[in-house]
Amino acid sequence: MRKREFRVPVYLTFDEKEDLHRKAQAACMDHNQFIRMLIMGYAPRPAPDDRFYQAMDLIREMGDRLERMETKVRDPDVIRLLEAEAEKWHMLQSAVERICLSPERMEL
Repeated sequence: MRKREFRVPVYLTFDEKEDLHRKAQAACMDHNQFIRMLIMGYAPRPAPDDRFYQAMDLIREMGDRLERMETKVRDPDVIRLLEAEAEKWHMLQSAVERICLSPERMEL
């Protein structure tokens, strides 16, 4: 872990302080992590609700089911088709998570 040597006191109004804590909490971070991300040029995203994770579980399960089907099939062409489809489902899950969960780079 990096050694942090400098403390930066910042004066905020009560409303600004509440806004900072609300936004940091929405992103599942403490206010220090939230501010560091902003300094590095990233806009932390609010954490998605349970519906997002339920949808991701369904997408992952679809890919897993296709992979399990591969073990029951003997035809090499069908196996390749199932492998390709399972890979597409897993790539979809990865892309959606990257888009929805990764912080956005801010243009300064």
